[in-house]
Amino acid sequence: MKRITGVILFLSCLTTILYSQEISEKEGRKVLEQIRREIQFEEKAKQKAIEEAEKARIAAEKEKEKKGKKILEDIRRDMNESLEEKVFRSENDPEVRAAAFETGRERMAFLKMEEKEIMDLEKDLGIEGEENRVFLSQKFDEVYEEFNSKNVEVQNLSDENKKLNEYLTKLDRMEQKVKVGK
Repeated sequence: MKRITGVILFLSCLTTILYSQEISEKEGRKVLEQIRREIQFEEKAKQKAIEEAEKARIAAEKEKEKKGKKILEDIRRDMNESLEEKVFRSENDPEVRAAAFETGRERMAFLKMEEKEIMDLEKDLGIEGEENRVFLSQKFDEVYEEFNSKNVEVQNLSDENKKLNEYLTKLDRMEQKVKVGK
């Protein structure tokens, strides 16, 4: 009977050990499956972050390209735009108008050279030019000088206006102090 009890005890221990091992294996599989899911989730998150970074980089490049195209378009328009368009586009901004006239002076330099060559050729050939003839560069110089004189006047008036506004603010402060003092 001891033997039977020993065998039963041995079999029950063996069964318990085998059952315990089987449960451990199932738990291990569950843990491994959980780890696999977490790894896959992390890989998907990394991949999504990489894709979003790439999209952001592409969007930034497109924005940069768009800005570059706009700058080139502005430069092209500025180079090809007539002086009249530049002046009227400036909307009474003296700095922009001055820049437009400076561009005009740069453009007129070539025309002045050509007009000078014409006058020299006429002189060499003995042809007398018309007395009333006015070259375009001369007209531009007259308009430019008038613009500069008006611009100086406007600047002087603006400076004087600033000084008067400063005096008025000082007077307002003094008046406030007098009112508060009463």
